[in-house]
Amino acid sequence: MVIKLTNFITLFLIMAKDYHQFEQRKRDHIDIVLEKPTQTTQYSGLDDFQLTHEALPDLNFEDVSLSTQRFHEATSSPFLVSSMTAGHKGSLDINRVLMAACQETGWIMGVGSQRRELSDDNAALEWKALIKKYPHVELLSNIGIAQLCQTPIDAIRRLIDSLSARGIIVHLNALQECIQPEGTPQFKGGLQALEQLVKESPVPVIVKETGCGFSQKTLQRLNDIGIAAVDVSGLGGTHWGRVEGFRAQENSMLATAAQTYDRWGITTLNSILNAQSINPHFEIWGSGGVRNGLDAAKMLALGATTIGLAKPLLAAALDGTDAVIQTMNTVEHELKIALFCTGSEDIATLQENHHDFNT
Repeated sequence: MVIKLTNFITLFLIMAKDYHQFEQRKRDHIDIVLEKPTQTTQYSGLDDFQLTHEALPDLNFEDVSLSTQRFHEATSSPFLVSSMTAGHKGSLDINRVLMAACQETGWIMGVGSQRRELSDDNAALEWKALIKKYPHVELLSNIGIAQLCQTPIDAIRRLIDSLSARGIIVHLNALQECIQPEGTPQFKGGLQALEQLVKESPVPVIVKETGCGFSQKTLQRLNDIGIAAVDVSGLGGTHWGRVEGFRAQENSMLATAAQTYDRWGITTLNSILNAQSINPHFEIWGSGGVRNGLDAAKMLALGATTIGLAKPLLAAALDGTDAVIQTMNTVEHELKIALFCTGSEDIATLQENHHDFNT
């Protein structure tokens, strides 16, 4: 797909016009996610899925392994710090804490929005300083689909190179963009832009929803163009329609629309089942309401290989690195309990073992 230079220049001017608005939006997002009723955990569907208890597991707890595969390489942990924040005052402190914890635990980390870096070279300095301090943390780059549609591939490569990223996550957020006061719901040409990125990206391309999940049809379209992984991010976690509704003016059209769509999406459970049903070439990543290791175990049992968490780690990050590490260690310990109590020595065995739906 040929990207017109004029489109990129227009995008550059729009983004360069008002960084204050961008920074305020990102600060709003953190405050609202932590303080407002934006969670849809009760709709994830994970409570309808039960792992089968094994009363006599033929293994020792200390022999349980959390190793798995990511991009055809072995990794010691299936967990991902999902993309959260960047490019504003305060994000540096949060990301410093998260990266310090990741270096300790071996979790991979998706960075916050790199959108500002497309027009502000200084925006990348935050990550450069952190990478120098925490060189062993694997990072995933970040771009929204609306920006991908308007940005030359060379500019996307620069985002990847600035992080020495292990992959790039393209975020899909149709509902959020429709309700966000400054939204950019211009997604035309998105599939073609993704296909071009897959062909030209130096690293694997991951496509991620942002709380509304995936249908079989959309997953098949992504499978057909060679996406490396899909993070289903279904209804069940932070709901960005709700988040933007709290940012909208009270009693406005956008605030009303946010209430109308406050349960919009395909559940996390159904999104993972949809992915499994097409027997994909891509890796299935699970997020959308993961609050503990048992939630993670259920997603892994259904076929996910990487599990993303955001809000629990964001809340912990405000209390410092030790709090984040404790949260990570707790989630991993809970996952090991699920493996042990299903008689599974590792994640691959868990996926083979029996499991049931509630009726």
